[in-house]
Amino acid sequence: MSCCAFYIVRCKRIRHNNMAGKHFIEDSEMAVTQFHRPDFRQEQRITNSLENPGVPTILEFELPNGKIFSISTEREILIGRRARREDPEVSLDLESVNGREHGVSRCHAMVAVTKGKLTIQDLNSLNHSLLNGQRLIPMKRYTLRDGDVLTVGMLSMQVRYVL
Repeated sequence: MSCCAFYIVRCKRIRHNNMAGKHFIEDSEMAVTQFHRPDFRQEQRITNSLENPGVPTILEFELPNGKIFSISTEREILIGRRARREDPEVSLDLESVNGREHGVSRCHAMVAVTKGKLTIQDLNSLNHSLLNGQRLIPMKRYTLRDGDVLTVGMLSMQVRYVL
């Protein structure tokens, strides 16, 4: 059974859980706790296996509250928030889920197809990005796989490949 992983960031210094993202903490002070729940849509997913190594046509980003964003992979996916009309157009706009309060930058991260694989790149964001709990080095590309947990600022999302 596949699981959908969600994270709670706990500040060691003040011993406070930061699920809602209302408090900002420094990287050296944070610990991550993982929780699981069953994934009932597994039959719709492409697993990143030898039998099906291709790039999916759609990516789903599932938030801990169950909200899902589905986005085509035909073009690069800019993850961020568009708070004002003059802000850059983003593919995955997290303003509607309180992106600012969760530490999401306007241009936070970019998903792109690189050498036949999906990659994620932190765009030197203020509050950083994590992939499966590991902090991304800004402007470096990392492979993005089905089931990975991407955290932008303090907002975690499970990434799903869709047929």
